[in-house]
Amino acid sequence: MTELRNEAISLMEKMPEEYLFAIVQYAKDFLKDEEYAKEQMNLAKWQTDPDKYEDEIAEYVNGWVKETRRESAKQK
Repeated sequence: MTELRNEAISLMEKMPEEYLFAIVQYAKDFLKDEEYAKEQMNLAKWQTDPDKYEDEIAEYVNGWVKETRRESAKQK
């Protein structure tokens, strides 16, 4: 097992039972939707070091803004 898997398992073992439902559902969502998983992976990565990933974050936000504007224009 990788170090990251070991850390995840260790954290889950320490977690109160009532929180596990949310964690399990979150994991299921990852497995169901690859696009969702990629987005969540990037958000987690960017939180670790926002300065390092500043350009990626800006690109994501700009893409989201453009898509929102396109959708708004279609609705008019």
